[in-house]
Amino acid sequence: MNVDKKQFKDEKGRYIVQGLFLEDKYNTDLAVYTFDGEDKFYKGKTYPSLKRLYLEEGDIEEYQFANKYLYDWPHWQRLCKNAIVGRHIEQWREELALSLRSEGIATLVDLAINDKSYQAAKWLADEGWIKNKRGRPSKAQIEEQAARKAKIEEEFAPEFELLELHTRKGK
Repeated sequence: MNVDKKQFKDEKGRYIVQGLFLEDKYNTDLAVYTFDGEDKFYKGKTYPSLKRLYLEEGDIEEYQFANKYLYDWPHWQRLCKNAIVGRHIEQWREELALSLRSEGIATLVDLAINDKSYQAAKWLADEGWIKNKRGRPSKAQIEEQAARKAKIEEEFAPEFELLELHTRKGK
């Protein structure tokens, strides 16, 4: 995809941020990309999905991506700091990390099965993909565990009462 860098700045030389996306007021004069996961066709023009391009590029550091599909690195930083655009970018980052991790695990499975790699097999057997941190659980983990326990107790309260009544009758 060949990108015309002039379209990323307004007449005063300022970076276009939200207006870069079709979903911002559907302003076809400024819009270059769409937030959607797929390219969008609108009023006779195709708007490439910046999310798709981001994920396809697979650039964890984002520098190559920024220079390839935007004006430059500072332009990308402005997009990231924008409240609306930044939320989308955070989701893209999470999806890219998950995709790369998934790809890595698939490669290790392939190595363990086809190449009989001892290290890959050991990592899989030890469930190496599970981030097992030792030490005291974080406050968030404690709250999550308490919420999970409360949900289970709430869900099974009638069964617990019935079981309690049943055990009392037996005494």
